[in-house]
Amino acid sequence: MRKFANLCLLSLVLVVGTASGLRAAMSPEDTIKSFKLADGLEAEVWASEPEMVNPTNMDIDERGRVWVCEGANYRKYMIRPEGDRIMILEDTKGTGKCDSYKVFVQDKAIRVPLGICVLGNKVYVSQSPVMLVYTIDASGDKPVGPPEVLFSGFSGINHDHGLHKPSFGPDGRLYFNSGNEGLSGGNFSKDLDGREGPAIIKNSKGEVLLDSTGSNPFPKGQTFRGKPKEGIGYQEGMAFRCNLDGSDFETIGHGFRNNYEVAADSFGTAWQSDNDDDGNEGVRINYVMEGGNFGYKSPTTGHDWQRDKTLYPDQTKQEAHWHQRMPGVSPNLLHTGGGSPTGICVYEGDMLPEKYRGALIHCDAGPNVLRAYITSPNGAGYKAESIEMIKGKDSWFRPSDVSIAPDGSVYVADWYDPGVGGHAMGDNKLATLRGRIYRLAPPGAKSSVPKLDLETIPGQIAALCSPNLARRYLGYTKLNAGGAPALAALNDLYKTSSNQRFRARALWLLARGEGGKAAVGAALKDQNVDIRVTALRAARLIKMDMVSIAKDMMNDTSPFVWRELCLAMNYEPITKCMDVLVALGDKVVPQAKYEAPADLKPATTKAEKWAQQEAERDVRARERWYLEAFGIACQGREKEVLEAWTANGKNKDPQVAEQIAWRLNKVIPAPPPPAPVAPPAPPKPK
Repeated sequence: MRKFANLCLLSLVLVVGTASGLRAAMSPEDTIKSFKLADGLEAEVWASEPEMVNPTNMDIDERGRVWVCEGANYRKYMIRPEGDRIMILEDTKGTGKCDSYKVFVQDKAIRVPLGICVLGNKVYVSQSPVMLVYTIDASGDKPVGPPEVLFSGFSGINHDHGLHKPSFGPDGRLYFNSGNEGLSGGNFSKDLDGREGPAIIKNSKGEVLLDSTGSNPFPKGQTFRGKPKEGIGYQEGMAFRCNLDGSDFETIGHGFRNNYEVAADSFGTAWQSDNDDDGNEGVRINYVMEGGNFGYKSPTTGHDWQRDKTLYPDQTKQEAHWHQRMPGVSPNLLHTGGGSPTGICVYEGDMLPEKYRGALIHCDAGPNVLRAYITSPNGAGYKAESIEMIKGKDSWFRPSDVSIAPDGSVYVADWYDPGVGGHAMGDNKLATLRGRIYRLAPPGAKSSVPKLDLETIPGQIAALCSPNLARRYLGYTKLNAGGAPALAALNDLYKTSSNQRFRARALWLLARGEGGKAAVGAALKDQNVDIRVTALRAARLIKMDMVSIAKDMMNDTSPFVWRELCLAMNYEPITKCMDVLVALGDKVVPQAKYEAPADLKPATTKAEKWAQQEAERDVRARERWYLEAFGIACQGREKEVLEAWTANGKNKDPQVAEQIAWRLNKVIPAPPPPAPVAPPAPPKPK
């Protein structure tokens, strides 16, 4: 990786803003008292100002230390001339409160970084236009020297919609994303040479980046799917994954506006939130179906939602905002209304009540809330139930990020400001800046740091099973290099654990080891569908013959498996996979129609109307998930596949034929004619 020069790079930030109707700030203790907490949860102040302020993002390392990116120099506010800081916070006395605040680095080149991830002795920092990698020295508190540059050329400098947080995935890869300004370029964009212009993403060698499809992973790229780009290609914000050294770069989704973080669960499923065009009640949660376009702009014309909203007169504002009725757009998981969505993680611990295990936990700074989303299958995709874990009555409470500690408790960072959005902050004097971190756990659950043993295989297995990603990374790394004894322990975990997420983590490592293909082959027949999905993803990771696997698994009963087979075919040449695509086309079913329950009462409140609207959307999305997965499989060869399926497909349902033709031909309605203009009124007589 290239070394990062000590340049003063104007970066971006998150969500703070102007203050209207300003209320007085509360003490950290009074803010806690104002929280409305979900049953079975208790919150306490873990850290607060003045030692730490304006946390934009955080991570928790294997020792339970909290690493925080601060953002004092937000946008026009250059109130800390020495530069912003990356802090290390720690409870050294075991009291359950932070008592140590150390500065890891402070530099004029650091200005409100939006992401941090600590993996072993490496610290990944997202700071448009670059992603930096610091190496921690022997003390554990300082960098060895200047950071290296993993990626460069992002735009969105000094803009909220830039490069966001990386995190460790169960497959050993790094997952991260960028909002649309970080990739498209805009009024605030300048590249490393100081010139205004669009993003041109480069790797650590300074080479213009290509992803696994042979495409430039930025909208202004000239290459798409191995050829000079014709048409639209990638659009707006994107989600990515790659190896920890930046190699094997993949674009896993595009068409976002300001996707703040992406989190992968143990099965390799990626989740994130996305912010609407402010004020349109269109904040959304996404399952990032690989290869999908998520519709911030039209997939056929590139038009924005305002221009296209009249194409489907009966759609909701939220559907219009994300082009949800258009072919070529992946469904949204959930709409959450107006807000300013920020950090997200997957809770895979067991300290919180059982309903939260496997849930997404998400910060929304606008309405002062921390939510959990409980997902369940919906066709080839998902639907979700929302639970408010914390609802703040203190209007300065602005949750910016959420992370899981080694003991399974949840830590919530609070930017703490009277406003949100608008590229400003209401509390903008260095002497008064605030910031808090709260710990969320069941009542009476004391903070602890479980023993970490990386010298023995049982200890490494325990680390792999940790709810904390930094520990999981260390366990993964040790076991991956552990040879036959490690593989034996992983095989035992896979075969005996009742926790499907632990089994999935073991499977990712078994796939990489000796006999990996055999382990994956056995997992493809597992009774649990999440394990079969994991096996399909692992098979791709170790480059097994996916066409042969698809033929063998065509009779699987789960739409999740059919979806993954479609997504795998996106990478296969049509000369090899056409018969598989035809067979997958046969699995399309007509779109379900919403039928209101017989006892449904008319909605009278906004909340009731919203719930009914979401229930109707879930029904429309049920079959749409798979149809879009099939469309992703056919990308770039829609005409050929449609002809082959029409000739050789076995599903003769005319509604299926209509659905497939609609998706592959990307049929959209013509714009309605303009409303007639009334002739001017005759002048009144004098």
